[in-house]
Amino acid sequence: MTWLCVGWTWVAHVVCVAWTVLTTAICLVWDVVTTVVNAILVTVESIVGWVLSAVAFVIELIEMIPVVGALVRWVLNFTTFVIGTVLTLGDAAAGLIGIRPEKKLRVCSIILTDEEGREIISREGARSLLQLACDVYKRDANVRIVPLAPFQYDTGFDGAERVTDDWFQLLQGPGDPDVLDLPCLGPGALADWGVPGSKIQRLTSTRCFFGAWRRVVGYGAPVTLLFIRSITDAVGCCLWITDYATVARNAVGQSPRTAAHEFGHACNLWHICVDGAVTNLMATQQDVCEPDSTTAPDRVNPVLAEWQVHLVRASKHVTYF
Repeated sequence: MTWLCVGWTWVAHVVCVAWTVLTTAICLVWDVVTTVVNAILVTVESIVGWVLSAVAFVIELIEMIPVVGALVRWVLNFTTFVIGTVLTLGDAAAGLIGIRPEKKLRVCSIILTDEEGREIISREGARSLLQLACDVYKRDANVRIVPLAPFQYDTGFDGAERVTDDWFQLLQGPGDPDVLDLPCLGPGALADWGVPGSKIQRLTSTRCFFGAWRRVVGYGAPVTLLFIRSITDAVGCCLWITDYATVARNAVGQSPRTAAHEFGHACNLWHICVDGAVTNLMATQQDVCEPDSTTAPDRVNPVLAEWQVHLVRASKHVTYF
């Protein structure tokens, strides 16, 4: 019986190696295809995308109205979430068997200013938070985070993007207290339906104008990342149903994973208990642990679990083109 077990082990090993070679080859071919097709589509979008975004901006003007605009935003975002999820079922099935070519997540980052016109966070601090997100998503999910801008060419054969100062939209003049200091969770949802949500939509629509058409149709919808002064009882927040995330300035040093964590919420992920998952990107001590845990999550070297990778790649924000 021993020789039989050894024989089957050898066969299983050969099958495993052969399957790995096959899936790797498929991913390489697909990366070649997407590199070429993306080069064409990026060029076309960089020219006509302004016109499409101008049309979409009319809809986003309605979304700037308190209450009514929030209702339109939430219904539209939920609808595009459902449609996007259905459209990614085939890709999700391929991912389950190891076929995971590179996908993209577009981000529009805005650094706010305080009441005296000073930038709320240093460029170095903002770059470090965003760079960690770029590294984690590329390493664990084969998702490339790219800045929302025209003529952004990339290829699946490169490593994670390097974050530079031109990734950030910089506001000029005195900042608005309604947006500088925000709540999260329940109160954050109420704020999104009121004047603060209206002002954030205005910031998104004007500062991230190029991606308006993607936000409206949902495909490859960019995530707006706002660096603000403070968040009640948190260093970051994303309500999932919205297309934006906020990061407080004290996240620098205190929680380097914050931008990556909030992108996780935008891309279908939820909190998990830190106990037994210290290094997980979405691990927290409160709310999901019974009782609250005394173990602190690793906020410097986070990782994504396999099941989380599938959810991220199924997000409407994460696409091939």
